[in-house]
Amino acid sequence: SISHRYLTAIIKGEPNHWAIRGGNAQSGGLGTFYDGKRPNVSGYNPMKKEGAIILGIGGDNSHGAAGTFYEGVMTSGYPTNATEDAVQANIVAAGYR
Repeated sequence: SISHRYLTAIIKGEPNHWAIRGGNAQSGGLGTFYDGKRPNVSGYNPMKKEGAIILGIGGDNSHGAAGTFYEGVMTSGYPTNATEDAVQANIVAAGYR
């Protein structure tokens, strides 16, 4: 689990392969939490492309969600870890506080 106040989370996939990476958006690099084959379930190979990113602010309009925001990006292809590491360096440089 990750418990940073500001978080970078990356999920990427290609046929029969996917990866989950994440880290502190205020400092440091990304860790890899999974990198391998998709689950071995008959017929499971979801590669449906969506046309938008859906991001929210907490969802329930409560005071607990106040100030919470999300930013997102969609990319084409399967980015290298080096590309994602460069993006993480830019996120850290933005100085979320």
